[in-house]
Amino acid sequence: MAVSVRVLEANHGDCILVSYEGASATTNILIDGGTSTTFKYGARQRYKGALCRVLDDLKSKGQNIDLVVLTHIDDDHIHGLIKAFETPGYLCDLVKSIWFNSSRLITQHFGVAEIQENNVLLTDDSPKTSVRQGKELETLLCEIGCNRSPLVLAGQVHTVGPFTLKVLSPERSQLERLLHKWPSEVESGATAAHDNDYALSLEEIWSVDEFESDSSVYNGSSIAFLLEVDNKKMLFLGDAHDPVVLDNLKKLGFDETNKLHLDLVKISHHGSQYNTSSEFLSLLQSSRYVISTNGSRHGLPNKRTIARIIRDTDGQICFNYSNVINPLLLEHEIKDYASRLEVLDEELQL
Repeated sequence: MAVSVRVLEANHGDCILVSYEGASATTNILIDGGTSTTFKYGARQRYKGALCRVLDDLKSKGQNIDLVVLTHIDDDHIHGLIKAFETPGYLCDLVKSIWFNSSRLITQHFGVAEIQENNVLLTDDSPKTSVRQGKELETLLCEIGCNRSPLVLAGQVHTVGPFTLKVLSPERSQLERLLHKWPSEVESGATAAHDNDYALSLEEIWSVDEFESDSSVYNGSSIAFLLEVDNKKMLFLGDAHDPVVLDNLKKLGFDETNKLHLDLVKISHHGSQYNTSSEFLSLLQSSRYVISTNGSRHGLPNKRTIARIIRDTDGQICFNYSNVINPLLLEHEIKDYASRLEVLDEELQL
């Protein structure tokens, strides 16, 4: 029995495939889809991105996507999935079930009128989503017989094949904050430190480091969960808010004296300093802390986050783009700390 994780090159976004190869079948969970170019890019979408290539690989093996987790509506998490649903022969043919806290599900849950402008639309011929024309994603999911989970909330426990998923975010109150018309494109950079902090030394960061939490309503709606299979445990945090995940881990009985032992943590919000606190890290014992971004947007990852992980854990900090690593350390820091930073293999075997 083998567990593999592929943290795909999704530009400044997230797109992760977790697979469990059992004796008789393989179970696949796809977490987010990155930007639109994670699926296809270039003139007339002629080049296949990382997500398209992975889906081609699954198709060649006769496998399906047993669950798609769309953590939240930020462009760098949703658009690759939208393109893969729009393109014949891909997600429409492969997906069995999906977690998607859509505006429709949220308004139904709170008993308020549907906000039509928030419905995700597909188009047949445009590389961009349309707010005026095209089929609704939820209509398509019904047509293809995709199993829809009800609203996904912290405290729930789900099973998908051999996997157990314990939901850590969002809370009901965070989804209630989405009961308004959403921007046509949501980006989470509003709560990121746009100028990078790479000129600061680790010692300077450690000497004065007070945690300030992310205030983005949209990041706060992000699905985060603990994924367990056999004896393997992984945290996938989307862009979730640190205090919410921290509180729900404590509710599961974890603290500094009873740490959650993990094989992998996908750090929240591409390594933003507003989404990973030292208190949160103190609850974990993990061999790998994964950051997904090419470093092109919003000054992410923040060096302050890297500094916290170096100081508060003994795990490796892993990146899906090699170019992100070198700028993070000053010349005099390389000798002591470069060994803590590494590039992920294309496929990580746990």
